[in-house]
Amino acid sequence: MGVFPDAALRQIAAAFDGRMGWHIEDLATGQVHQHRANERFPTASVIKIAVLVELFHQAEAGRLSLDDRHRLRGDISTHGSGVLQIARDEPELTLRDYARLMMGISDNIATDFLMGLLGLDQINATLDRLGCANVRAAATMGRYHYRMVGMDEMPTMRANDAVYRERVSTQGLDYGSVSFGDSLENNVAAPGELASLLAAIYRGQVVSAEASKAMIELLKTGRDTRMIRCYLQPDVVVAHKYGSSGIIKGDAGLVFLPNGPLVVVAFALACSDGPAAAEAIAQVARLAVEALAPECVVDNDS
Repeated sequence: MGVFPDAALRQIAAAFDGRMGWHIEDLATGQVHQHRANERFPTASVIKIAVLVELFHQAEAGRLSLDDRHRLRGDISTHGSGVLQIARDEPELTLRDYARLMMGISDNIATDFLMGLLGLDQINATLDRLGCANVRAAATMGRYHYRMVGMDEMPTMRANDAVYRERVSTQGLDYGSVSFGDSLENNVAAPGELASLLAAIYRGQVVSAEASKAMIELLKTGRDTRMIRCYLQPDVVVAHKYGSSGIIKGDAGLVFLPNGPLVVVAFALACSDGPAAAEAIAQVARLAVEALAPECVVDNDS
């Protein structure tokens, strides 16, 4: 079994026009490679892992059931990714289905519904108990997006989505806004802490063994192939949550290799929008997997 190619990994970060951070850990051997792993990065949708953890925590505590049905009432912003933005007749879904939409297709309305039900303070209190003080769910996805265009105080609602779209069209995103920063007022994560959370989930130590297993199954439904999955063989199982929002790119998950799982948590904050950040994360994941299980990486010569 190989070791992580430290020099090549560092070169990716050195060549990247922006700031990168990652934590890579072979859970079978304990081998670790880190780069800026203790720094906070804006997460985009990667923060949905924290929402998932709190959902299972409250279910385990008996405060709710994943089989409870909830009607999608209220005026939740229709920003961003997902399918619930086209719903107009107040669909009724189980909390398990809201979680499936949040993790499988990164549905932002499903996420904001769950954030409202669970409570941001409760999500962050659980993160604190799990040793993740630098992983924060500070804003709903609606608020996170509104802040990008100076709509910090405007209610996140369908009527204001037209204002949001107009501002994006006419003035673009404000990369100096809190949504693109590393403040605890933003949705942020330190790669090392988020990696420790994923490792604990794999070991069955988050909420319960049964809940941890169920969370991994939901993480396996993630469909993005631009980052961790990009250079892996199609049959390699990856349980991950990815995020992409302007200059922010991130991916955090478990890659199931023949000799055991590999934790990969990587964020890239670029100086300008484009494919470079996602490609840099994809290359980090490729190098790490290739060192441990070369057969799991796509042969570029084939």
